[in-house]
Amino acid sequence: MGRRSAICYALAGIALCLPVSLNAASEAADLILHNARVYTANARIPWAEAVAVTDSRIVTVGRNAMVLEHRGPATRVIDLAGAFVSPGFNDAHVHMDSTGMLITGVNLLDVHEAGAFTERIKGATERLPAGSWIIRGSWGAYEQWQASSSGQSASERPSDGPFTPDRALIDAVTPQHPVLVSRFNLSMYLANSLALELAGIDETTAEPTGGKIERTAEGRLTGILRGTAVALVEDVIPPMPFEQRLVGVRAVLAEARESGVTTIQDLTNAEQMMAYQHIKQQGELTARILARPNIFQGEHVAMLGVSRGFGDDWLKIIGYKGWVDGIMGNSSAMFFRAYDHDPSNRGALRRPMLPESEEGIAFAMQRGDHYTAYPPGTMEQLIDAWVATGVPPHIHAIGDLGNRILLDIFTRVLNKHDLVLSDHRWRVIHAQVVAEEDFPRFGELRLVAEVNPYHVSDDMRWMEERIGKKRSEGAYAFRKLKDAGAVLIFGSDSPGTNAARYFLNPVYGLYAAVSRQTLAGAPERGWYPDQRLTIEEAMDAYTRAPAWASFEEHIKGTLSAGMLADIAVFDTNLIDAGHSDPQKLLTAKVLYTIVGGRVVYQRETP
Repeated sequence: MGRRSAICYALAGIALCLPVSLNAASEAADLILHNARVYTANARIPWAEAVAVTDSRIVTVGRNAMVLEHRGPATRVIDLAGAFVSPGFNDAHVHMDSTGMLITGVNLLDVHEAGAFTERIKGATERLPAGSWIIRGSWGAYEQWQASSSGQSASERPSDGPFTPDRALIDAVTPQHPVLVSRFNLSMYLANSLALELAGIDETTAEPTGGKIERTAEGRLTGILRGTAVALVEDVIPPMPFEQRLVGVRAVLAEARESGVTTIQDLTNAEQMMAYQHIKQQGELTARILARPNIFQGEHVAMLGVSRGFGDDWLKIIGYKGWVDGIMGNSSAMFFRAYDHDPSNRGALRRPMLPESEEGIAFAMQRGDHYTAYPPGTMEQLIDAWVATGVPPHIHAIGDLGNRILLDIFTRVLNKHDLVLSDHRWRVIHAQVVAEEDFPRFGELRLVAEVNPYHVSDDMRWMEERIGKKRSEGAYAFRKLKDAGAVLIFGSDSPGTNAARYFLNPVYGLYAAVSRQTLAGAPERGWYPDQRLTIEEAMDAYTRAPAWASFEEHIKGTLSAGMLADIAVFDTNLIDAGHSDPQKLLTAKVLYTIVGGRVVYQRETP
């Protein structure tokens, strides 16, 4: 755009100075959005009326009259009639492969009766080509705790179960699709007749050690498999065809467009990376993808000379993913003390996270609250090995002991390389249940807390039943993390776990962060309401902060001159709704999604 100067003007009583080109009046924009409530996410200049875009960048943001000076004969001018404009949302935690499989495959999370089970499986056959496997599903996740339950009343507590389907429910609708779907807690799987046939399982098949092939009293196979018997079918499932993977990626991109999400931070394997490159080459990418390879791929990354930020504005590497412990959904997150509902269980380390000497962690578990650091193990060695690449660790930790272990590892490695005071931007993913004495360490170590606010709305149905009220005070404690100095960034964790469905649309995360309620609005004051965030803080965690955490603050995260033109337009003022009635956030609809100055989604007028 050539040389720039600063033009100053007043808006809402604040003097503003924004850089524009010296020949602003003659420089025609490609796109102008005006007559809007523009929330810039820029603390210096939070509100404006209009935005002008040239090529892929924002030219200027300000008052209608000034921005309209950029109008030319070929400029697309959109009068938004007071609609709400914000930076495009940056979802810091997505499982794109699983989300694609759920959208194009089958979602049984809320299914626990025969009719719906058959219909959902039938629907998947209509989306997937003949011969495609229908897998996962996770039926019954809301059988014990109904959807939107807060777990606070007796009627919302666990009920008897479980619903146990039979292959007879689905054989007629799946003659060309082998099926192996699971109950949400993986206690049982259902295979249809075609899958059993492909696996060579019939009435005469012997049960493997540790496995169960269920039969009726007459000896007929029901299709229910348990334990090691599941592997008999899993072993014949072929890798996902590349074309089917592309279908899944396109489905996620479509959902992102409809939700105002313009950047996706993905937990990426090699097959997914190949799919992204293919779609990028075809010009089909409508959201920017920030990739995070697995922690165990460090040696290969180093050998290739790949460092942080390798790629371009559409597809790049920003970190690597590792895991300390499990999840709350199946009670495998790691705690100092046993789960209240299962006194024999304290969770488990994710293999091969286990330390060189397992006696160390056994000692820590026995000591309970008096945790002593265990000997350095696999996770610490892997993080240490990545330091030379400059690619930062993004590590999953859920339980209070899981978080303590990770904080101890980060402390040792950061100090070893004299990085504590550096601009490292290392992340704790989830930071879901944190011991009170560990909150200050997030600020002391200058860590990013990559949290998933919608977990609050869904998970509260069983949290206190599993870890009690006292430990729940440190659960999803966004205010404590922020006040301790952690940089909060939000992600959806789409599509969820095998026990819950988490939505890509950011309005669910915003709602959860400011209300701490279920979708039905319970409890009335919110679950541990002192941990609520303001809507401005929640918006920051979904726009500016995740760009900063990915070392991209110079190109995205705010609506400012020179930034990439990644923009979301809603029919609802999200800031006003967050202050006055958070329930209105849930009904907010995206009118336009713009990525790199290109309108990639426009809501159809009813």
